[in-house]
Amino acid sequence: MSATPSPGLELSLAQARSIAVAAAFPPGDRLDVPAMLGHLHAVQLDSISVLARAHQLTLATRIPHTTTRDVDAALNSASPPTAFVYPAHALSLVPLTDWPLWAFRRRHTRTRPQYPDPGQRAALLARIRADGPLPLRSLRTEEPTTTGWGWGPTKTALEFMVWAGDLACTRYTAGQRLFDLPERCIPHPLLSDDLNDDTCLTRLLEHVAKTLGVGTVDDFADYLRIRPATAARLLPDTALTPVAVQGWSSAWAHPSALARPEAARREPVFLGPFDNLIWHRPRVQRLFGFTQVFEAYKPAARREHGYYVCPLLADGRLVARADLASTSAGLTIHQASFEPHAGPEAASRFASACHTLATTTGTDRITVQADAADPHTSAALRKALR
Repeated sequence: MSATPSPGLELSLAQARSIAVAAAFPPGDRLDVPAMLGHLHAVQLDSISVLARAHQLTLATRIPHTTTRDVDAALNSASPPTAFVYPAHALSLVPLTDWPLWAFRRRHTRTRPQYPDPGQRAALLARIRADGPLPLRSLRTEEPTTTGWGWGPTKTALEFMVWAGDLACTRYTAGQRLFDLPERCIPHPLLSDDLNDDTCLTRLLEHVAKTLGVGTVDDFADYLRIRPATAARLLPDTALTPVAVQGWSSAWAHPSALARPEAARREPVFLGPFDNLIWHRPRVQRLFGFTQVFEAYKPAARREHGYYVCPLLADGRLVARADLASTSAGLTIHQASFEPHAGPEAASRFASACHTLATTTGTDRITVQADAADPHTSAALRKALR
């Protein structure tokens, strides 16, 4: 184990914030879906579609002139596939080329008590080998569960077989993942568990650093869902640079992020609630002084900001948030609020981001609910949107 070197560079909080935003939103008009997925290395999936799917928002907001439909068209038409589904953070799209780096998690999964027994594994593998890639509904033998988030025995077995690398998911049908044999959908040169755990994690930590730009041990650990102690042990063995950030504990930065520390000026944009930049709430608070919450799973009466709340990123700061939905009226603003530091241009930035998001989600109409905000803010928003 290497000793942690002393920080060689001091960064102000404003510099760290600029580095983080620049890393999360790399510049360039030639970026496409595979390239952006390759930069982020994991794009979270979620079933809520009140506005759009989580992965669609994350990718489309980073690629100029791209709609949510464009994202799925690019993912579903690629041959060979661009990504596989894996619990890299939460359940995520992961670039196909990263398959060898998750060998450490595949090995660990095979030791977990939920990993199905040999008989159940053999039966599922035989069915898929004979009938081709199949969705859960074709493989399930028991009645579907109706108790909230319960999985049932077949879904549990399939998920853990995916996590262990016995199965892989690279395609969808009717919105459902297709479970397939890895040798049929992962290119043979990638289909390996040869890398040891430390090699896998060291390379992944270096990937994460390109996406975060700068972060603490906890930030890196959260991105990969590994123990902070593991990240702390391995970070000194990476190519990363230790830095001191105002008000933070020890931090690390990628050399390429330090070489271009200024975020390119970009138009205001709403971030989906599962966006990579806001995954780790303590980091969001440290960087932006912004309290990130997700309240969709709370009872309606207990929600402060709304159901599907998207923070507004403008000029490198999180300045507002809005509960947004795609409805028959177009993009609908159910609720909106501004941060104290939002400034006098907040309404115009909010409106600009709304127009961009409307185009991204395939509409040209924007509706502000009558009680979306206090009367003064609602009036300002309607004026700006006109």
